[in-house]
Amino acid sequence: MKKWLSMMTALFLMAAVLAGASGCGSDAKDGTSTRLNASKEENPEEIFQNFLKKAADKKVPMEEVIAMDESIITLMTTPDVDGKTVISQIRNNDPDDLRYENITVSNIRTRGSLMAAEVTGNSVYTSRDGQKSRNHQSGTVVLRNENGVWKQLICGIVEVIPIKSVEVISGEMKNVSIYGNIGKLFTGEQVVFLSFKNNGMTDYSMGWVNPPAISAITDAGEVRSHALPQYDLTPPVNAFRLTNQTLWVTLPFSKVNGVIQEIKFTDFHVLEGGLPSEGFAHPVLTLRIVM
Repeated sequence: MKKWLSMMTALFLMAAVLAGASGCGSDAKDGTSTRLNASKEENPEEIFQNFLKKAADKKVPMEEVIAMDESIITLMTTPDVDGKTVISQIRNNDPDDLRYENITVSNIRTRGSLMAAEVTGNSVYTSRDGQKSRNHQSGTVVLRNENGVWKQLICGIVEVIPIKSVEVISGEMKNVSIYGNIGKLFTGEQVVFLSFKNNGMTDYSMGWVNPPAISAITDAGEVRSHALPQYDLTPPVNAFRLTNQTLWVTLPFSKVNGVIQEIKFTDFHVLEGGLPSEGFAHPVLTLRIVM
């Protein structure tokens, strides 16, 4: 079973074809904005159903279906990453003939201008090899009403808090620019976005045979990063290398008590000739987070 694929899932998997504009959506296929109308759209189920139909239409401008402020775009925007450009590129990779069928909506919750629901259905599209594909999807979709227009808050992110600075306090990572933001989700979880830009000649690896274990240190204790499948958020599932490029990760946390002060990556390696340095003595990369 697939989820309503989120943009963040696409970033992790670097998937070229997504079965759905990441659960993002909108409503009518003619490109007109979805607006609250007392006679037509008082039924929340219809709002979600119409929204997802519009989300499948790539002719609809991204700004009409995806929230720009206090959203995943804000979360992913750092001095080294243009969140809007990344999301736009991923949306452009959606199949041209994508459509949704058999959409059901349940557990609808409202809070101010926000509305969330559990949504299931089928995405139907032509894959790159020319084959017709049908995938069952389910997950949490969060919408925000902006002046009468319903737009998706991808991954359920409803608030973004900028990180003022990130400092390496263990791990001997040098000449790397690190920036980030923290997103708060509709149901209270948090996700940390970090971008790394290697400005030096030394390469690094987080994990090697297996992905690193990643945790957050707060003023109330330590919590491990785990997947939030209802939002298609997951920590890295493979080891990843930082060479002469910009790399970014998202780190979801289901329960965070207190303020995040540090992020830890286990199985951290300084590389020499593409392999872990034998003399390296600090296998944990610890980043101090200043909010």
